[in-house]
Parts: sequence; structure tokens; C-alpha cells
Amino acid sequence: MPTATTTTTAPSSVLTLKASPAPHASSSSSTAATLRSLYPRAARAFLQRDVPLTHSLLSSAFSILSSPASVVSVNDVLASQRRKWDILRVTFETTLYSSPPAAQHPESLPSALRANLILSAESFITALHNRSLLLFTPADSPQKPSSAFLPSQILITLVLASLKLDCIDIGRSVIEDWLAKHGQEDVPDDPKGYAKVLELYCLHVLPRLQDWDYAEDFLAYERELSPDVRQNNASRDLIM
Repeated sequence: MPTATTTTTAPSSVLTLKASPAPHASSSSSTAATLRSLYPRAARAFLQRDVPLTHSLLSSAFSILSSPASVVSVNDVLASQRRKWDILRVTFETTLYSSPPAAQHPESLPSALRANLILSAESFITALHNRSLLLFTPADSPQKPSSAFLPSQILITLVLASLKLDCIDIGRSVIEDWLAKHGQEDVPDDPKGYAKVLELYCLHVLPRLQDWDYAEDFLAYERELSPDVRQNNASRDLIM
């Protein structure tokens, strides 16, 4: 069976990586290669709605995928893998939460996924957010897990999950926490990602909360977007 094969094979590769005496850089490259080989299988399992296999592959991936070692290594060799796998994990778990299997077969789900289903939607999204903060905050950071290190792609995925589950207030809180901490840490600049976050915030989150005036005021005082992008968002906000 596919699930049994994954469960036995993936952990053995994890053990091999952990036991390897290779230097850290070489070990990270080996981990990245393993993650790259697993990802297509996990994505395919998700698209085929194979819940046990998707969960098994995600578990295998995150057993070897850790936070950056330090602030200076947030863009290390595993950075893209953290983003890809966390986006898949959030999307998978949100999809399962919004469309769970038949009530008469809850035992078919792994225990971690069953635990998600008993949470309120607000608690579920908050838990996903906290987990992502923990994944992306460097291990040596003196502060608690922080949105300052959260990539825009992950933030957007989390906010879209909150919209899907009709937890708009949580989505707003997640974005505003990210905006408040934006630029506080020495992380790679991402102007396109920042613009997409603001577009989601002003054109989807705030309008869903009927907060049109605040969206317009926010864009009027925002200073990181180019004038053209700011005006375009403001115009679209008024049209909506």
C-alpha cells in the first residue's frame, strides 16, 4: 500500500541524514535534495485527496526541516523548501478542515488531523499561524517567534485560509501583526510580496469587514508602495 511504503521509507532517510557525520552545509544540501524529491509526491497525493499519504509525506518532510539556525541564515539553502512545504501543509490542513471526511469515518484520519477538527475555526487558524512563526523564526533569536521573519507567501496563504473559513478578524490580526513588525529584522526585502499583502488586506480583508474607510485611509498614508500601485489599489477599493 502507498501509505505503508511512505511510512517506512521516509523515516529511514531521516535517520540517515541525522546520523551523517558530514559538515552542516553538506547535510543541509542533502536535506534539501531529499525534500525536493519528496515534494512532487506530496503535492500529487494532496491533489488526489489521498489524506493518509499526504500527511505521511508532510510528517516526513517536517521531521528533517527545521528553523533557520540564525538570523544571518534566514535565507539558507532550505529557505525555499520551508516556504513550499509550509504552504502545502497549511493548504492541506485547511482543505481538510473545511471539507472533512464523512463523520462516520473519523478514525480514518491521523490523530493530529482529528485534533484539528475539534478546534474552532479561529483557534485552528491561530494554531497554524503560531506554527509557521515557529518554523521561520531563527533558532538563536532572543525573542519569541515573530512575524518579522514570516515570508509574505506564508502570510498570504494563512490569510486566504482565514477567509476560506470565514475568520476574517483573525486574518486581519495576522496581517496587522506582520505589518507592525515589517522591516524590524535583517531579512531579504520583498517589495512584490509586500504589495500583494497590502492588496489582500485592502481589497479583500477590510472590505469583508465593511471597513472601507479604514482601507482608503491606510492606502492614503502608506509610503512603501509606489504611487502608481497605491493609486491603483485605492481605485479598486473605491470600485468595490
